[in-house]
Amino acid sequence: MDFAYTAAQTALAGELAALFGRFAAPPRLRAWADAGIAAFDGELWQALADQRWLGLGLTPTHGGRGLGTDELTLAACEAGRALAPVPLVATLLAGEALKAIPRPAQLGALAAGDLRVALCLPPPGRLTPTVSVLDGRVSGALLPVVDGLLADAVLCADAAGNAWLVDLRGDGVRRRQLATLDLAHTAAELVLTDQPALALGPAGPWRDRAAILSAFEQLGGAQRCLDLAVAYARERYAFGQPIGAFQAVKHKLAALHVEIELARANAYFGAYALAEGEPGILAEAAALARASATDIYLLAAQESLHVHGGVGFTWACEAHLHLRRARALEAALGSAALWRERLLGKAAVPAQA
Repeated sequence: MDFAYTAAQTALAGELAALFGRFAAPPRLRAWADAGIAAFDGELWQALADQRWLGLGLTPTHGGRGLGTDELTLAACEAGRALAPVPLVATLLAGEALKAIPRPAQLGALAAGDLRVALCLPPPGRLTPTVSVLDGRVSGALLPVVDGLLADAVLCADAAGNAWLVDLRGDGVRRRQLATLDLAHTAAELVLTDQPALALGPAGPWRDRAAILSAFEQLGGAQRCLDLAVAYARERYAFGQPIGAFQAVKHKLAALHVEIELARANAYFGAYALAEGEPGILAEAAALARASATDIYLLAAQESLHVHGGVGFTWACEAHLHLRRARALEAALGSAALWRERLLGKAAVPAQA
């Protein structure tokens, strides 16, 4: 089993990283927060649509690139690394859902950037959805909906455990902005009344797919935190030498690198399961990838702040933006503890008499 990305895939990731780099998210996030503007980069979103990133897994007929799940995970990773203020991961997941139905009109709108998708798939037992469905129309309340303030559709679950892609462009939608630590994405409560929706089948597999893509987003953020800490340890001098020369800092960064690589291995298992699509493997891999990625992003953000010292807490530093994002991603799909409980449930073996 080879988890290594090909040279072409690595080049693709570099292409997306360069695009994100052109728009320099951290300065924009701070400016929007100062001005009280909801986080969404319309220019970046249009650029992603123009270069067919939003239809990464869709066929060229529908405006996509016709690529596979490996490329989806790479895109999620780069979005996390860049703190990209766009709903890329949710949109990629919605593309996979619409392919399975299929819905050509919606696929084209998705790839063109005309269908911004939000995600609300909390784990079972936590903030259980209160929405109900009658004749393909959804009513009820959803929260928290990441990117729900500006979304055109939401991928959510109903109280019966089924997944739906709900149209948010009608009159039967009320939105209330929620306070959030995250400066890269908004959060909202949505109250729906008879909104049309597309049935996507059981919610469990879609929640697992979301968890795996989210794990790669977290992994990208964690790697960025380490890169920031290493760069600062090289340029910050104390007692006549870079602080990275001191053993305590060296060991902290080396240990963080090891933990990130362990989380990366679990995320790769998730990518494999995503490609195979076997329900049993998918559920186990999603729990493992999500639990380890949630832990490592929080750890990396905290350790990066520690290495930066007081500078890390200043408004101009990028490090604290990642801590905010790490906390928000943890809340969106559930804590690492919840996913570990699910993993243990999958691994449980009946006791012998």
